[in-house]
Amino acid sequence: MHQAVVADAGGLLVLAGLLEGVAPEAAEIVALDATSLLLAEYLAIRHDGAVAPVTVDYALVERVVAEWIPVRAVAVEAALASTTSEVDVEAAASLVLAESLGLPLVTKHRDVVSRRVEVLYC
Repeated sequence: MHQAVVADAGGLLVLAGLLEGVAPEAAEIVALDATSLLLAEYLAIRHDGAVAPVTVDYALVERVVAEWIPVRAVAVEAALASTTSEVDVEAAASLVLAESLGLPLVTKHRDVVSRRVEVLYC
């Protein structure tokens, strides 16, 4: 079991039980605050704008996150990293956060790699 991990949007959806995948055990899950907007947008599309299921699923995601970190600190570095790889900016930002905290990253993006932290694919 990991003491703490950083999760991107796909990782959070798996950890919340909303997408299939292997959820690693972690005592604490950290995520970028900007990821919440991406998740809300995804859930609204997934449920065709139906308020009740979007609200329930969003609450399931929020329940698993121990701390939402402001994206400002990693925004520029993540944007630059995403322009030189196949990884989208949200996953790149989550990786930058994980590397800065020295924590593993939970992601569904198989293109995410790091030499500094463990990447846990779910």
